[in-house]
Amino acid sequence: MIQRVLKTPWFDYPQFSWNKKDAIVIGGGIAGCQSAWHLLQTGWKVTLIERHHQLATEASGNKAGAVFPKMTAKPSLGEDFYTQSFRYLLKQLDQLKALGQFPHYDLCGVLQLAHNQREEKRWASLQQRLFDHHFLECLTNDETQQKSGIETPYKSIFFPQGGWIDPASFCRVLVDSAHCNILFNQSILQLKQQQQQWCVRDAKRKVIAKAALVIIANGKDLQQFKHTQYLPMMPVLGQTTEAIASRLSKKLKCIIGHKGYLTPAINECHIFGATFERNKYCALIDKKSDKINQEQLYQYLPEFSNALGKIQSSHAAIRVTTPDRFPYVGAVINQQQYQQNYADLHQGKYWKTYPVAQYQHGLFVLAGLGSRGLTTSGYCASKLVEIINGKQSNGKIIQSLHLGRFVIKQLKMNHFKKKK
Repeated sequence: MIQRVLKTPWFDYPQFSWNKKDAIVIGGGIAGCQSAWHLLQTGWKVTLIERHHQLATEASGNKAGAVFPKMTAKPSLGEDFYTQSFRYLLKQLDQLKALGQFPHYDLCGVLQLAHNQREEKRWASLQQRLFDHHFLECLTNDETQQKSGIETPYKSIFFPQGGWIDPASFCRVLVDSAHCNILFNQSILQLKQQQQQWCVRDAKRKVIAKAALVIIANGKDLQQFKHTQYLPMMPVLGQTTEAIASRLSKKLKCIIGHKGYLTPAINECHIFGATFERNKYCALIDKKSDKINQEQLYQYLPEFSNALGKIQSSHAAIRVTTPDRFPYVGAVINQQQYQQNYADLHQGKYWKTYPVAQYQHGLFVLAGLGSRGLTTSGYCASKLVEIINGKQSNGKIIQSLHLGRFVIKQLKMNHFKKKK
């Protein structure tokens, strides 16, 4: 085994090599479609497998999702990740536009309201950091109302390049522009590696596809395979609501974020919400959730809420997040090797020569995007494909997305030894 002295060899990736560049992507939501698109851009042949009859049916099924970076009061790794993701998304949209591919979106701007004391403190901190006004502006109450076009009695953080995207149209454009092979109505039961190929089997144990590489991008079903059961995740049920636009509500000119989000009129309707119910595994439309969304909207924007027309349910889905809120992006680790070779990390011997990390060759994951997958999925897919193609260095963001990070955290705490 090759040995080398590194502070974090458990987060290092090898230079993967491929005799044949054929791949399977499991999942036809935004994570799967971005993965397929990025693979195809670098010369891979891709088969995307979706359990439903169309793309973007579950977590990516909202009619419109907001896209903007998540900012923190002080510079942080999380802020860096979301900022880079947002800028990458803008470049990708420009790239698709140049190719004549047009998902349904509008970069109409996003106003994040300083709707409570915590948000006001964040607003004050961000104001002191003097961002380029093309990226971020800290607006007064009057400026916020002018930008929004409606009654908004708050200060706000304004992202001029933010806006909304229809996820389903985005997914369709990504796979259509790359000429991806798609298999619909296929539920995957088993993944098994045979002779350097991964075999994907359906519920009847029939092999429906084979490839050297598989990317698991199946959202809430991530743990269904034995190879990924070790990955901690938290399902969150989110339901959005829609309302017919009125003459007054049509004055709203941009996305508004408070505890939830609100779109301007799209096809004569506003989308707002979403609810946030932890550890829910069933995504059923619930009228009570619409009431919660409506009450929340009224709490922050009462005049606007009262002006809306008919209100009805829009979409409900399970979104998956992780304990540290960073997605899973990378190769599936050899968990047994991790627990064996890095068992003494709790002793603090970071200078010791450790063996390089081992992985399930040809098996990768892009999942755990939470509620911000439209913003982060493209950047994450680009980093994943760089790892696959052997072009990615071991930086802090890559470490924060690594599939072995929680195993390493447990080893440093001597968790596995205590359990014995």
